[in-house]
Amino acid sequence: MNKKQRERYRKGLLEKREDLLTLVQAARTSEKEGGDEDAPDLGDRALSTMSRDLSYQLTVGERDLLRRVDAALDRMDANEYGICVACGKKVQIGRLDAVPWARHCIECQELQDQGEI
Repeated sequence: MNKKQRERYRKGLLEKREDLLTLVQAARTSEKEGGDEDAPDLGDRALSTMSRDLSYQLTVGERDLLRRVDAALDRMDANEYGICVACGKKVQIGRLDAVPWARHCIECQELQDQGEI
């Protein structure tokens, strides 16, 4: 991977990181503002609870993705970005284009999806 590609991936990862931080902060603000006690009836309180639960689930997913993005930036700083953490081979450029925080090459990702890694 050349320096220009590396910088393009770094820029994309940093932009994704900022987007995720904004989403997580918005979800936290929404959780603080929405309280069940403000809802006038049982149906409204149930809807409020369901919305808060959905927001929490999205926030958990976003936080997980944020950790993956941060780990990719750490690998970049350690000159290990684009190297599969399982087999040590290069991660395909097409894979990094699609998933810049990818830890595995396509073959190892398939093995991980099957629970073999």
